[in-house]
Amino acid sequence: PIGLLCLQVANAAGAAAVYVAEPAPARATAAEQLGARRVIDPSAEDAVSEILAQTNGLGADVAFECAGARDTLQQALEMVRREGQVVVVSLAWESVPVLTVEWVGREVEMKAVYGSHPEDWRISLGLMEAGKVRAEPMIDPSSHVPLDGIQEAFEGLLGPDPQVQLLVVP
Repeated sequence: PIGLLCLQVANAAGAAAVYVAEPAPARATAAEQLGARRVIDPSAEDAVSEILAQTNGLGADVAFECAGARDTLQQALEMVRREGQVVVVSLAWESVPVLTVEWVGREVEMKAVYGSHPEDWRISLGLMEAGKVRAEPMIDPSSHVPLDGIQEAFEGLLGPDPQVQLLVVP
């Protein structure tokens, strides 16, 4: 399973279409509610082939690798267009195989982000406050976890848990 892998493709009019590869039903539903054009279940179909088909063989402009699973970085690199960008958001806790000829030959840019700058949080919270970003499909009252339940909650996120995100409260 891929976990959450978001792909953004800009069309000729400049509008963005978002495609998501996600095997967990709760997360797939949240992606649909947030406006994903297509949600792909990578346990049932080849996500790379489907993204290439959705983009007429060109590939995505940008792929956000959000899973940290063994094969998802390579898949993200295969899904982007020539001179596209892969943004690594996840943290992999094991070695991740990558075939460099796949991205060097197409001049794909890879960037890592962590969101550790205070300004990142101010911008995010401002967008939510202005109603430009909805958190409801990802966070509901059941998403709140007490500090002493954090280990079990995070372990639950590794499987097909109904949670999409967690909010740790003191």
